[in-house]
Amino acid sequence: MRKFVGWGLIAIVTSVSLYYYSIQNTPTYLSEGEILSKKYCSSCHEYAAPQLLPEHIWVEKVLPEMGLRLGIGDKNTLLSRMSLKLFDQLNNIGIYPNKNLLSESEWLSIVHYYRSNAMKDSLSNSYNDSSTDGGRLFEQMQIHSDHGAEPSTTLVRFIPKRKEIWLGNRSKEIKKYSLEGIQKRIIHTPSPVVDAIDQTNPIYLGIGNMLPNEDRNGRMFHVNDKGTFGMLLLDSLHRPVQMVRSDIDKDGVDDLIILEFGYETGQVRLVNGKTGTTSIISHQPGARNIHLRDIDKDGLMDIYILFAQAREQVKLFHNLGNNTFQEEVLLRFPSVYGSSYLEMADMNNDGLEDLVLSFGDNADYSITKKSFHGIAIYINNGKGQYKKEWFYPTYGATKTIAKDFDNDGDLDLATIAFFSEAERGGSFIYFENKGGMNFLRKDHRIPQAKWLVMESDDMDNDGDQDIILGNFQMGSNTTSTDFSKKTQALVLRNNTK
Repeated sequence: MRKFVGWGLIAIVTSVSLYYYSIQNTPTYLSEGEILSKKYCSSCHEYAAPQLLPEHIWVEKVLPEMGLRLGIGDKNTLLSRMSLKLFDQLNNIGIYPNKNLLSESEWLSIVHYYRSNAMKDSLSNSYNDSSTDGGRLFEQMQIHSDHGAEPSTTLVRFIPKRKEIWLGNRSKEIKKYSLEGIQKRIIHTPSPVVDAIDQTNPIYLGIGNMLPNEDRNGRMFHVNDKGTFGMLLLDSLHRPVQMVRSDIDKDGVDDLIILEFGYETGQVRLVNGKTGTTSIISHQPGARNIHLRDIDKDGLMDIYILFAQAREQVKLFHNLGNNTFQEEVLLRFPSVYGSSYLEMADMNNDGLEDLVLSFGDNADYSITKKSFHGIAIYINNGKGQYKKEWFYPTYGATKTIAKDFDNDGDLDLATIAFFSEAERGGSFIYFENKGGMNFLRKDHRIPQAKWLVMESDDMDNDGDQDIILGNFQMGSNTTSTDFSKKTQALVLRNNTK
C-alpha cells in the first residue's frame, strides 16, 4: 500500500503551478494540458480524469508522485517514505527515471489542467446507509484474539470435511478451531498465510512481506498439523495473494495458478503439476483474484482475473492449449478506482454469469472519500460484453460474495468494507435480492470492525451458507471498539435451516 511523497516537493509543485496559472489561463492551454495528461499518464496506468478527485489530493499527493515518475522533481525525497533498498529496486526497474520525460512547460500544463478541472471539495457524508431489520438470519459467534494481541487476520476458511475453522494472521500463525470456536492447534509459518488448499498435507500460501515491496520472499509450502514436518514447494514468489488448482493442460494432473500481486512488478504464474516447471501467463502486476471457467466449451479452463494497481482491469485469458493464452480485456477502470474483488454469478437469472465488482481500496496516494467506491453489477449480454446495471455506493468496499443466503432461489450479496468510516458503520453490508435487479439492504447488527477477509461455505453441512469475517487492525486506532480490539474472526452461522 503506497504512502505519500515529501512535503517539500509538494510545496514546489504547488507554488510553480500557481505561478503558471497566473500567466497562462486560456482554454487553448487547458486543451493542451488534457492532451498531454492523456499521453503521459496513460503510459503507466489507466487514465484518471481530474474530476475524480479533489484539487488538494491532486496537488498535494498524486501529482508530486506522478511528476517523479516522469523525471520531474527530486526523487531523493522518496527516502522519507521508503527504505533505501526499495528505493534502489524501484530505480533499477525504471520507475523513477534519472531524466525528464517531458519538458517543464509540458509538466506545468498538466498540473494546471488538473488544478483547473478537479473537484474543489471533498465529498460529504452523503451516502444512503438506511436499511431494514434483517431479523435473525445469522447467529454470531466471536473467535477472540489471544490476550493482549491485536487482531491481524489474513485468512479465514471453513473446512467442512475436517469440521474445522482455519485462521491465518500477520504473526505467522495458522490457528485451527472446532466449529464451536474451540482452539485445537497453532502452526507457525514462514510468513503470513493468505490462502490454503485442504488435502492430506494442506498447501499454504505465504505472502512474504505484506507491505509494498519488490522482494520475492513469498512461499508455497506443506506443513503437518503438528508443525513437525514441512516441505517447501515453491519460493521466490512476489507477494502472492491466491492460488487455485485445476488441470489446465488436460494431462490428467492438476496444475497450480498463483497470483503474484507484487508491487510495481508482478505476474500470474502457472506451475505444471506433472513436471513442476513454471510458465508465466501474464507479467502484469496487481492480480487480485481469479475464476476458472470453460467459457467456449472446448474442455480447457479459461481464466478470469481482476487486476488492481495501476491498470485496473478485468481480463479473460482464453486457454488455447499447450500453456498458451490469449488475453482479452473485458472491463477497465481509472487507476484511482481501487478495484478490490471480482465475483462471478448469474445475478439476473438469465443463464449467463455476470461480474460483481467491489471498488474501495483507499490506501494509495489518494486517500479520500470517493463517489465511485461501492459494489457494481455488470450484466453479461452473452457476446462477451458487460454493462453496469446496478451500483450501490459505499466507502472502502473490499469484497462481495454472491450466494443464496436465505434459500429463496436467488442470489443475495454480502459485502465487507475495510476502509469504511468507523463512525458511520458499513464494514459489513447485506443485500437481499428482491428480483428484477432490486436489492434491499438489511441490517443484521454485525459489529463494526476492520473486516479484511471474508469467506462463505456451509460449514456445518446443514444446507445453508454460513459466513466468516476476519478482522485486521492496523496499529493503534482511537476509533476501535472493545469488540474490534479483541475479535480476530466472527462466524455468522446461518439460521435458515
